[in-house]
Amino acid sequence: MPLQFRSSGIRGRYPTEVGPSVASELARALCRNPGTEVSLGRDPRFSGPVLKASFSSAALEAEAHILDYDLVPTPALSFETRARGNRWGVMITASHNPPQYNGFKVFNAKGEAVDDVTELRSSPRSADRGKNGVWKYESARPTGYKSRLATISFDRKWKVVVDPGNGAASELAPEIYGNLLDSATSINSMPDGEFSARGSEPTRQSTRMLQEIVTKTGAMAGVAFDGDADRMVLVDEKGDCPLQDRVLGAYIRSLALRSKGPFLIPLDASMAIDEVVEKHGGRIVRGPVGDAKLLREVKRWKASFAGEPSGAWIHTNFNPCPDGILSGLLFLKAVEEDGDSVSAYLDDVPEYYMIRRSLLGKLRPGKAEWLANHLGKVVGAGSSISDKYGLRVSTDKSWVLVRESGTEPVIRVTGESKERAGAARIIRETLRLVRQALKGKPS
Repeated sequence: MPLQFRSSGIRGRYPTEVGPSVASELARALCRNPGTEVSLGRDPRFSGPVLKASFSSAALEAEAHILDYDLVPTPALSFETRARGNRWGVMITASHNPPQYNGFKVFNAKGEAVDDVTELRSSPRSADRGKNGVWKYESARPTGYKSRLATISFDRKWKVVVDPGNGAASELAPEIYGNLLDSATSINSMPDGEFSARGSEPTRQSTRMLQEIVTKTGAMAGVAFDGDADRMVLVDEKGDCPLQDRVLGAYIRSLALRSKGPFLIPLDASMAIDEVVEKHGGRIVRGPVGDAKLLREVKRWKASFAGEPSGAWIHTNFNPCPDGILSGLLFLKAVEEDGDSVSAYLDDVPEYYMIRRSLLGKLRPGKAEWLANHLGKVVGAGSSISDKYGLRVSTDKSWVLVRESGTEPVIRVTGESKERAGAARIIRETLRLVRQALKGKPS
């Protein structure tokens, strides 16, 4: 079976789309030479041990050297891969997707995500492969990652609630936050392959428990992570979960006080970010949705930071992988330096009316141009149209983005307006047009 990489590695339903055969094929593609060193980890999904066993068996048959981190956050695995100089890092996870999904995130020796199968075949296959009978399998812990984050210090006596969501950070995040902060209480910190407490994706709705506990305990903030902890979501001291675009905008504003950028954000991020950062002299560059694709732009622009509203933030001075655990700490540090409370820190970042929807399907060739023409009329006179990284139509007051998901067979539709009625109308009309395009009967 040919390996199919999407924007965040290999991903699909287990076992029909991603199963033991995919794990074995990936191992053979990576371990083309005896002694290939692979950092290996997983999140707590019930299918993880099966995929891990299949990958390990094929890799060891190819005489690989496996460092098994077992249950570990994705950013920790990426960091350790680079720190140890291993040829590959392989994380068995479907990140924020539901538990019936699983997959593989692959990292090169620099700790950078691989999203192109051709990179896997960059090393020539050795003629001695499989002849020496030498392989290694060792257990490992993310000690280098913990030491790196331990360099972040705080003056304020932070009281924070940490919510790993039963995911890969269930053990490590409470430990790190507990060591660095004055008080860190953890909830949903028992690994669970079903993510039964709130699901694998932290959202305004799914973090209700965290919001309530922050309020009841008088905590100063709450931090939630997704299934593999490459994303984080913030809750303020009032127990409110603000639009995460505002959290992202406020953090980049702090960066802009010290450096003018550029700072990268994806096409689906709020226009409020551009406004607040440019007000403080910073430069925003829009890039594709998906952290692996965004990382390419980070390297091209030589940027120190890139962030998505999903909570996937890349801090290149620390780690080329999105890191929820690190991002939560650096956000708290920024609040400590530039703000009062978390809610006050966000005050000057406006929240416009944003709506996100998804539709099952895939647009047929030739429909994009028709859709662009009609969306121009929907968004309004004088709108600009860009088909780079997706179809985005915008004015200075509203915009809409239509793009195919890089992780699921769906079309993402995101719209924003400075007026509530405008956002609702734009999304309603866009969904109608996309449905027509999917049926192949545009009118």
